[in-house]
Amino acid sequence: MSTAVDTRRRVMTADVRGRTMSGMTVSAGAGVADDTGPYDLIRRRILSGHWSAGNVLTSSGIAAEQGTSRSPIRDALNRLEYEGLVEKAPGGFLVRVRSAEEILEICDARIALDSAAATKAARQASELDLARLDHLLEQADGADVPARLEIDRQFHHAVRTAGRNATISRLLDGLETQLAAYDSTSTAEPENLAIILDEHRAILAAIRDGDGERAGSTMTAHQTRARDLRIATLARRVDGPS
Repeated sequence: MSTAVDTRRRVMTADVRGRTMSGMTVSAGAGVADDTGPYDLIRRRILSGHWSAGNVLTSSGIAAEQGTSRSPIRDALNRLEYEGLVEKAPGGFLVRVRSAEEILEICDARIALDSAAATKAARQASELDLARLDHLLEQADGADVPARLEIDRQFHHAVRTAGRNATISRLLDGLETQLAAYDSTSTAEPENLAIILDEHRAILAAIRDGDGERAGSTMTAHQTRARDLRIATLARRVDGPS
């Protein structure tokens, strides 16, 4: 009998395969130079989905586009390999294709660590931390979609800062980097953004009350819903219109 985990794995594996462009080599974006450093440029294009899982990136092509030597491009690609975003392949570097199991592991690890960060924040947040979190929620109310997504990201970072655990913050930064290319487009839908804001308000309320258990459980529910939303979106892509 198929389990819920099996279903999730089937859905996510199919999506990854559907997004992979087998054998496709990509050297540049639109042939327009970018004044961003090579590392930031390549990283941003991968995380935004400009270069999809399975694309091959060549240092010579990117160097030609940017009007620079291949050496800094190779250095950037080697750094991104260390971060798990690319891997060496014949002719260049492959934008890493993650298995269903890997993506689920990343989601679950993120839930656990974000919950721990919120729990710690409830016990250690300063007045300055609380003021910053308040300010972010005030900014979020009425902001446009791009601004909202950035504010939501900053809210989670502010919670981690308030938790005073650099190891948790560092691990979460790495997990989010690995997961970014698989983010759900449903995140930006107005209805979901309204739910996120309510959830963030509930998390802040628990932190302000100094209730670590409630802060942790509220964060767990918030991130679990985000994980399930991602999986539901992938399922729709695989199954197609009804």
